[in-house]
Amino acid sequence: MLRRSTYLGKDHLERWLATMPSRFGLGAAIFIGTISFVSIFVLLQARSAAVKEAEVEAANITELLGQQTRAVLQSADVALQSMKTWVERDALEQDDDEFRQYLRTITENLEVVRALFVIGRDGFITHDTDYPETPRISLSDRRYFSALQADADLEVFVGRPIESRSVFTWFIPVARRVETPVGAFAGIVVAAVETDFIERTYGRLQLKENDAVALFHADGTLVASIPPLPDLYGARPEHTALFETHLPRATKGTYEIENPLTERPAIVGYTHLNDFPLVIAVGLDKRAALASWRHLLWTVVLANVFLTAMVLLLHLTLLQRRLEQQVARQKAIMQEKMESVGYMTSGVAHDFRNILTAIGAGLRMLRKKGPDETLILGIEEAMRRGVDLSNDLLRFAKNKEIHKDLIAPDRQVAELKRLLLQLIGPEVRLMLDLGAGQAKVEVSPAFLDSAIMNLAVNASQAMPDGGELSISTRAVDISSHVRLSPGRYVSIVSEDTGHGMSVETQKTLFQPFESTKGAQGTGLGLHQTRKFVLESGGDIEVSSEIDQGTRIEILLPIVMERMT
Repeated sequence: MLRRSTYLGKDHLERWLATMPSRFGLGAAIFIGTISFVSIFVLLQARSAAVKEAEVEAANITELLGQQTRAVLQSADVALQSMKTWVERDALEQDDDEFRQYLRTITENLEVVRALFVIGRDGFITHDTDYPETPRISLSDRRYFSALQADADLEVFVGRPIESRSVFTWFIPVARRVETPVGAFAGIVVAAVETDFIERTYGRLQLKENDAVALFHADGTLVASIPPLPDLYGARPEHTALFETHLPRATKGTYEIENPLTERPAIVGYTHLNDFPLVIAVGLDKRAALASWRHLLWTVVLANVFLTAMVLLLHLTLLQRRLEQQVARQKAIMQEKMESVGYMTSGVAHDFRNILTAIGAGLRMLRKKGPDETLILGIEEAMRRGVDLSNDLLRFAKNKEIHKDLIAPDRQVAELKRLLLQLIGPEVRLMLDLGAGQAKVEVSPAFLDSAIMNLAVNASQAMPDGGELSISTRAVDISSHVRLSPGRYVSIVSEDTGHGMSVETQKTLFQPFESTKGAQGTGLGLHQTRKFVLESGGDIEVSSEIDQGTRIEILLPIVMERMT
C-alpha cells in the first residue's frame, strides 16, 4: 500500500513537471499580450497629447501674432486720425512744407509705414512724404478712395495689398475719410503699410523647417507670409479650407490639413482680427510635432521586442530542463529531480530579475540621453504598474537649438505694455517699475515675451473682479542660491492682488496639464515658462497665500551691464 502511494506521488509530480512549460508558455503569452496592450494604449495617449500640445502651440502663436498685427494697424490708424484732424482744421496749401515735415516725422517713428499721403476730393495727391517725387496721377479708381467717398459711415478702410504706382512696391492701404465742416467728402488720408513688416515681425518666431505663417485679407487675398512668397501677394487662392469651411463656423480655431507648400500634414491655428478685415493662419509641421512621440514609439517597440525575446528564451530554457529531468523513477533519481526543479525555479526567478534589471538600466540610460524625461518616466511606469501611467506623458520643446539675442529686459517689458494691457483687461490696473537699467540677458526675445505674458494672463485670471498687477525689474547680486551660481542677475517680479494659491496648489503649479483654472486652462503656460527660464540658465520662484495675492520671480543671468 505504501509503495502504491509512493508511485502515485511520483506520477503526480512528473505530470506537474511535464505541464510546467505549457503553463509557463500560457503565462508568457498573457504577459506579452498585456504588455503589448498597455504599450499600444500608452502610445495612443502619448500621440494624442503631442497633437493636442501642437494645437495649443499653434493657437498661442496665432493669438500672439494677432495682437502684434492689431497693434501695428492701430498705430497707423492713430497717425491717420492726427492727419485727418489737421487737414480738417486748417486750410492747407498744396504740398504744405510744415505739414509734410510733420508727416515725415510720423513716418520715421512708424517703421512699418512706408509713406503717408493725403488725397483731395478730385483723386489727386495733395500732400505726400515722397515729395517732390509725388506722382501726378489720379487715384480715384483705387478701392480705398471710392469706398470712403461713397460711405460716410465707414470710419477706417483696410484694403487688400496693392502695388504702388510711384515706387512699384506692394503695400496695404489703411485710410480714413476727410470731411468739410458740413460733413461733405473732402478727400482721404492714407498710410501705406509695408507688407514686408509681416516678414520682419513674424520672422522672429524661430519657426522650424516646414512651419509657415500667412496673413490674409478677409476676402481671401494673400497679404504676406513666412516663408516669403512675394509672387503670390495680392492673389486669392481658390478652394481653401480656411475660408470655405473653418472661418464660416468660427472666427478662431485649429484644424489639420496637408500644407500645399510642403505637401506634408500640418496643424493649423487661425484667428480673424475682429476690428480689422485680416486673418492670420499658423501652420506647424505635424511630423515635427510628433518627433518625440516617434522616439517613444521606437523605445516601446524595442522594449517589447526585448521582453518577448527574453520570455521566449526562458520558455526554451524550461523545455530544455524538462528533458533533463525525465529520469528513472527511483527514489534517489526522484530526489535529484526535485532538487533540479528547485534549482530551475530559482534560476528562472534569477534570470527574470536580471531581465527586469537590464530593462530598468536601459530606461535609466534613455533618461540620461533622451530629450523627454516625462515620456521616459511613463515607459518605466508602464513596466511597473501598467495603464496608470497614461496621465504622466507629455511631449515638450522641439529639440531644436533656440536662437538667442542680447536684450534689455527693461526695454522688452516696456514694449510689451500695450499688449499686456490688452491681455489683462480694463478691470486690472497694470503697474510697471523698471529698474534693471542697461543690464542685458541672452535669451530668446519671443520666449521672454511669452513668459511675461503668461504671468500677466495668470495674474489677471486670478483677479476676476479687478485688482492690481505690478511688474518690476531689478539688477541683483546673488551670492547664495540653491540652484543658481553666484553672480549678477536680472529679477523680473510679477505681483498681483488676486485670490492667491494654497501650498498644495503651488507644489504642482509647474507640472504639465496641471491648471488652476479647471477646464478653461491648458496647464501649459507656467510649465513652458519654467522650461524657458531653466534653459536660459535662470530660475523661477513662487510665493502665495490664500486671499493675499501671488508673487512670481524670474531670475536670468546678466551677460552685459553698462554702468550709468
